[in-house]
Amino acid sequence: MKRLIIGLIVTLVCAGIGGAAAWWVASSGLPAEVDTTTERARLAADGLSESHVYVDPSVEGMFSDEQIARIDEAANTSDPEVFVVVWPESRQAGYGPSSDVLRQIGRLLDRPGVYVQVSPGDALDSVDVGIDGEYFSIYESPAEEWSSSRETTLLLDKIAENDGREYELGEDTGSDYWGGTAGTIGAGALIGSFGGGLVGTIALVGWFIMRRRRAGV
Repeated sequence: MKRLIIGLIVTLVCAGIGGAAAWWVASSGLPAEVDTTTERARLAADGLSESHVYVDPSVEGMFSDEQIARIDEAANTSDPEVFVVVWPESRQAGYGPSSDVLRQIGRLLDRPGVYVQVSPGDALDSVDVGIDGEYFSIYESPAEEWSSSRETTLLLDKIAENDGREYELGEDTGSDYWGGTAGTIGAGALIGSFGGGLVGTIALVGWFIMRRRRAGV
C-alpha cells in the first residue's frame, strides 16, 4: 500500500512538472505586444468617429451624397451598429485579409459592432468586433459590372438583416482559436499536465510489471 501511494505521488509530481514546463514554454515563447496598426486603419477610425461611413479620398464620388446619407442612417440605427469603410482594395497596405484591418479600426474606434469593407469592383466583406452573437457575415462577390445603386441596395439589405440579431458585448466572433494569449497559456498548461500525468502513469505501470516479474522469479 505504501508503495502504491508513492507511485501515485510520483504520477502527480510528473503531471505538475509537465504542466509547469508547458506553461513556461507557452508564456516565454509568446511574442511581445507589437503595435501593427496601419496608417490606413488610423485614417478610417478618425473618419468613423463622426460618422458611420468613411470614404477614402481616392474613391470620393463613387457614391452620391444621397446614397452615403442613406447608408449612414441605416448603419447608425442598426443594432448592433454597423461601420462602413469605402476604399479601394490594396495589397500593399501593410495587412493581410480585410478582416485584419477592420479589427484594427474597431480597436482604435473602441465601438462594438459590425465593420464592413466596401471596395468598388471587389467583394464586400465584414467582421464582428467587440460583440459575441449569432454568426453574421456580409460577403458578396462583385457583379460583372459594379454600380453604386446596386451596392447601396445590397448594403441596406445586409444592414437590415443584421438589425435586431441577438448578441452580447464581449469577444468578437473572429477571436483566436485558443481565446488569445491567456487561452494559449492555459491550453499549454493543460496539455502539459495531461502529458506529465501520462508519463507518470506509464512509469507507475512499468514499475508494477517489473515488481511482478521479480516476484515470480
